[in-house]
Amino acid sequence: MSIAVIGAGAWGTAFAIHLARTGKHVLLWAYEKDLAALLKETRENSYYLPGFVLPEAIQFTPDLDEAVAYSHDIVIATPSFALRDIIQKAASTLKTKNILVLTKGIERTTFFCAHEIIADVLGGNEDFIATLSGPSFAKEVAEGAFTASVVASTNKDLSSYFQRMVHSNNFRVYVGDDITGVELGGALKNIMAIGAGIIEGLHFGTNTQAAFVTRALAEMKRLGKALGAHEVTFMGLSGMGDLILTSYGNLSRNRLFGLELAKGRSAEDIVNNQRNVVEGYYTVNAVYNLSKRLNIEMPITEELFKIIYEGKDIQASLQDIIRRGFKEEDY
Repeated sequence: MSIAVIGAGAWGTAFAIHLARTGKHVLLWAYEKDLAALLKETRENSYYLPGFVLPEAIQFTPDLDEAVAYSHDIVIATPSFALRDIIQKAASTLKTKNILVLTKGIERTTFFCAHEIIADVLGGNEDFIATLSGPSFAKEVAEGAFTASVVASTNKDLSSYFQRMVHSNNFRVYVGDDITGVELGGALKNIMAIGAGIIEGLHFGTNTQAAFVTRALAEMKRLGKALGAHEVTFMGLSGMGDLILTSYGNLSRNRLFGLELAKGRSAEDIVNNQRNVVEGYYTVNAVYNLSKRLNIEMPITEELFKIIYEGKDIQASLQDIIRRGFKEEDY
């Protein structure tokens, strides 16, 4: 069985390794031509996932048309900000494919989730698109550590198809039909992990961390409800599971971004001086503006937006959060 993976970042590379271990032949597309050449020469992604020799079942290309033509099954693992452009470039061929999305983010201009961007470019039909999400650090997947995720689609048969394709003894896959909720969980947790990193960087303690992650989950569910997602989805792997992992796991780029903000570094300096993408940096912009359009109260997102994009003092933001008026607890 052959599969194309579009995107040779850490997650795309790790997922290609997993697929190869399950007996699949994989063609991995790299945006950077120099990375594709390096992968062919060394079989190691020293840019984004160093330390792993990629199985012989994985081949490499910088040619997007070649990658999309390779298989009927396409895995999309690009950064969210590049997703629309890449789909547009391959649109004529992708219309006939089964697509599994790994991308986690929200488009800043349309406020679309990943599957909506793809459907928008390819003509509006979502039945050939599924999304896989859950608590899954790329490095641990590449190591073969046990991982559990969920694949969701409006097309139940497609969800089951990809479940059978991806599932292994070390990678358990559940299925669901709430693709919007699954994608929102994967996107919103990146925002919240930045806040968790800030709190940890300021040494506020576990009481604060527990309070933060609980209220972060409530905020995620609030937006999800407004966008038609099922509340229960946020209690599962793609919601709470991924939120816990990304907020407290040492491999989390978004948590590390928050830690660096707590040291006084500017957001632009952090983002511009590392190769790996910090999805939460982009997502907080989209979600803040979306919450204003929908008139949804998202105080954590709002303060993080002001810290990251307006240079608000972190201590002032924390005080503004702490001093909010009396409220009933919402869940």
